[in-house]
Amino acid sequence: MMSNVTPIFKFDAKKLLFLREKYGCSLRELADELGYSTTTISKWEKGKSVPSNEIVAKLATIFNVHNNFFFTLNAIPNVDGTIFFRKGAVLPKKNKVQAKAKTQLFALVNQKVTTAFDLKQYELYDLAEHHEKFEVLSREEIERKAIELRKLLKLGNAPINNMTNVAERMGIRVMFSDLESEKIDAITVWIDRQPYIILNSRRISSTRIRFNLAHEIGHIILHSKYPQKLINDTDYHRVLEHEANQFAGLFLIPDRSLALDMDRNNMRFLIELKRKWKISLQALIYRGNEMGLISDQQALFLRQTIYRNKWRINEPLDRSISIEYPTFYKAAFKYLNIDIEKYAKELSSETGLKLRDIENIFSMNYEESKHKNVLRLLK
Repeated sequence: MMSNVTPIFKFDAKKLLFLREKYGCSLRELADELGYSTTTISKWEKGKSVPSNEIVAKLATIFNVHNNFFFTLNAIPNVDGTIFFRKGAVLPKKNKVQAKAKTQLFALVNQKVTTAFDLKQYELYDLAEHHEKFEVLSREEIERKAIELRKLLKLGNAPINNMTNVAERMGIRVMFSDLESEKIDAITVWIDRQPYIILNSRRISSTRIRFNLAHEIGHIILHSKYPQKLINDTDYHRVLEHEANQFAGLFLIPDRSLALDMDRNNMRFLIELKRKWKISLQALIYRGNEMGLISDQQALFLRQTIYRNKWRINEPLDRSISIEYPTFYKAAFKYLNIDIEKYAKELSSETGLKLRDIENIFSMNYEESKHKNVLRLLK
């Protein structure tokens, strides 16, 4: 009599397809590497046949995972919400797939940790927009959302000391990772009602990273209910990006605070404002001009100064303002008195992911930063 029980160590065909797409590897390239036909590999991916243990070991080496990654019960989480790419140019589909896949692995690890230790998740704040049909938001509406979020997080009107900590306090999961392309600044993905933000580690400017993070929070607050088709539409996308940029600027430095601080508008003074608010010179010039604190003529002169000094990519103070790396997992494990290094090894063994990948998700490879708000990160 045949058993109808599914074997625990059954080869997961979906994971092979997932990894191949994650690495941007074509069927032909993988076939050439393994010495098998594309037809055979296609059958593996469709679950019509199963590779031998020897081939599984080769696949694990090629895709930098442990052999048991293909057999574990840990399914790759499906993206069931919106995806936002903050990018500077037209992005090849290959890069989008790779970035999305990294977020799914991030979610796989986070879901296991969050469930095991009952960690705080994102809360659906009342201030988040619930419109599913496109609506152009006025600057006043966006400003109100930024002010309300500051009040909710008890930030007042002062400079935000650590933007990454702000996102983590909201229950958003944040990770730094190489997104394979300098065209991508960040990606936000919703999986099981939980937003994940990956910031491109190739972007080394701390002020740019802070703005990117505030921009992604803007999408989460303003646009997460929109269908993906609308978000991908070129005409709508431009508006959504503009609104998220407005939110970021208003959240990082409220109008009232900027008006009180910007009593001069020469470059030397703006550099000091940048030191205080940790926002780029280009963003300060834009905001000052928008509010009438900097004339059109002066704004043009300041932008020309940035161009002449070759500051468009690397501005003054970019190296001295520290990058704000995630601390959520390290803080949580410290509070729970759990050895993070030991747990990372256990999780690597359980999921089949390499230890280095787990450590990256836990931000263990970055410098230890001071963190005094441990309790605020936990339930």
